[in-house]
Amino acid sequence: MTVLLVTLLAYQLIMQRRALEEEMRAHAMVVGSNGAAAIMFGDAREAHETLASLKYIPDITWAAFVLPNGHELAVYRREPVVSGDDHPMADEIGWRSLLVRRPVMLHGQFIGSVAVQVSLESLYRGLALQAMFGGFAAVVALFLSLVLSRRIASGIAQPLLNLVQLTEQVRSEQDFSLRATAYGNDETGRLARSFNDMMVQLECHDRQMSAELQQRRLAERQLNQLAYHDPVTGLYNRHYFKERLETAVAGVIHHATSCAVLFIDLDDFKIVNDTLGHETGDQLLILVAERLRSILRGDDVVCRIGGDEFAVILENGARAAQAKEVASSIVSTLSSPFVVDGRRIGVGASLGISLCPDHASDTATLLRNADIAMYHAKGTGKNNYHLYEPKGTKASPRPPQGDPTP
Repeated sequence: MTVLLVTLLAYQLIMQRRALEEEMRAHAMVVGSNGAAAIMFGDAREAHETLASLKYIPDITWAAFVLPNGHELAVYRREPVVSGDDHPMADEIGWRSLLVRRPVMLHGQFIGSVAVQVSLESLYRGLALQAMFGGFAAVVALFLSLVLSRRIASGIAQPLLNLVQLTEQVRSEQDFSLRATAYGNDETGRLARSFNDMMVQLECHDRQMSAELQQRRLAERQLNQLAYHDPVTGLYNRHYFKERLETAVAGVIHHATSCAVLFIDLDDFKIVNDTLGHETGDQLLILVAERLRSILRGDDVVCRIGGDEFAVILENGARAAQAKEVASSIVSTLSSPFVVDGRRIGVGASLGISLCPDHASDTATLLRNADIAMYHAKGTGKNNYHLYEPKGTKASPRPPQGDPTP
């Protein structure tokens, strides 16, 4: 019985350490993926925000984004690092902590690395609890075995055999809900009840571990939400926009198709913030986001990329005519007044349109062209759109529909 319990505890230790190692590698990959944009652009603030979400995982004590030159872009620390090497070149596994380092790749290019350290104290506390109850059961089993060795009979041998088989079943299936049948108040009955007490504790510990895993999965979902969504409007944020645009441009080049980018800048939004306050401004942004969602197709991508700036990606072969039609619909929709806390607020929108591959075949140039076209639209009266002209601005933008004021 003692050997069996020791084996069970050893098996638990090996499996839990292995599971923790795999989980930390998964966390490192998730955090690295979420922070890839921040590393690429050297955005320490965004990198810190991404690492800060690790606070929902209590066992993680330290994490960092490390640039290719070895400098730390951002560091999250719950307590001092246990390992003596702050920047290991490979995974480090010790008895007090587990340190995992994973490269961060973006489109096949190494842009940095992420290191995550987790404390093993909670793992050992759980195993110590199992060992305590297991040792207690083993002592009871040893004592009863000495007594029962003098009184072995057919009526006692079979219950013991059943208990041994049940123990082996628990070890092989990891099913802690199994219980032994107690036979009276003799030694066999006491052994069965002691075994059941141990199984109750193990089952409780197993439920606690399941709850912790659920919390960690929730933390991962929250990490994804923070990394790719704007907290005010719920739209995709700048990081998601850049990644999605890179994918769209790569698809255009590979499949010889086309896509369009629309830059949207709200007219006179600063006046709303200055006169009515930022809370009213945030409510207005939420209403703008709802209108944009309502008029775009399901496969169109709309993002908030700045304070009062939005962007739309039109894929699936979008050409100039379709982009103009969408831009016209957006200008018309946003020109209607909004109602915030009983106030009617009018803000127009200036749009710039850039096409891939007609105007550019890379994301940087495509974005710059859309930005230039947007400022041209704003400079010709606001509340209109303009299609980027590679050799000037010969084509006239959409006639202004008035300059709404809040």
